[in-house]
Amino acid sequence: MEIKTGKNVTWYNIEKPTDKDLDWLQKKFGIHPIIAEELRVPSARGKVEVYKNYLFFIYYFPIYDEQDEASSRAEIDFIITKDSIITVHYGDVKEVVENFNLQTVGSPMEMMYTLIEHLINFEERELRHIREKVELVGKQIFKDKEREVLERITYLKRDVSEYRIIVRLQGPIFRSLLIKGEKFWGKDAEVYLNDLIGDQLKVVNQLEDYREAIADFEDTNNQLMNLKINTVMKTFTSLSFLTFPFMLIAALFSMNTQGTPIVGLPHAFWIVFGIMVVGMIAMTVYFKRKGWF
Repeated sequence: MEIKTGKNVTWYNIEKPTDKDLDWLQKKFGIHPIIAEELRVPSARGKVEVYKNYLFFIYYFPIYDEQDEASSRAEIDFIITKDSIITVHYGDVKEVVENFNLQTVGSPMEMMYTLIEHLINFEERELRHIREKVELVGKQIFKDKEREVLERITYLKRDVSEYRIIVRLQGPIFRSLLIKGEKFWGKDAEVYLNDLIGDQLKVVNQLEDYREAIADFEDTNNQLMNLKINTVMKTFTSLSFLTFPFMLIAALFSMNTQGTPIVGLPHAFWIVFGIMVVGMIAMTVYFKRKGWF
């Protein structure tokens, strides 16, 4: 447990709480046993609850995993009393919640606001890797790298989807915090809590912009791939049509039947071969003028 003391607030930061930590919270702050048990492990969903002498809520935010190339969910639980704030977290997020100067914080509510603002700013910084990947896809999309671009888009869509699930679920939590926070802290808290809602919405809007850009790039990449496929199919169809008549002629002249024209004449092979070559050249010129090649 890490304890920091400020002007009018004390911050207790607990990482991976033990039985000793949970017993201490119950004795010192009167935390309900059900809440204490819920703090033992990460929760399944976010929520906001107000009790007689404290407010409890669960906050999720995304952290990018470079090895998996996707964002995963991190959790911080807040317990806020009239003069203290307790944060509980479970993963490797210590560097995200440290380095706060409590001397400028006037109340636990302001401390909570500062902490969450810091987390929202962290979320915006986490969007940087998505922006960089979107820009990279935009640069490669017209460089005959459709296969590589499709693979990048697939990974990028997964990352954005997982990030989006985490961030969009913050909206209902902040709205619930606004309603219950006003009852717990009073009307003065409204401006702070509304500001959190607005800042969270900015993150969502940026993410939606990237999501739309990815969808546009995917459509463009698919059109380029379809164009190449259609061009290849068109070429093979033209070649098939070009060679079929002459294959038929060759087959007819190869039949060992009486009455076959020019068979037996001097240079008969070269006559047939010349007819086929001249015919193929003529049809090739015709197809090119029609734009079929």
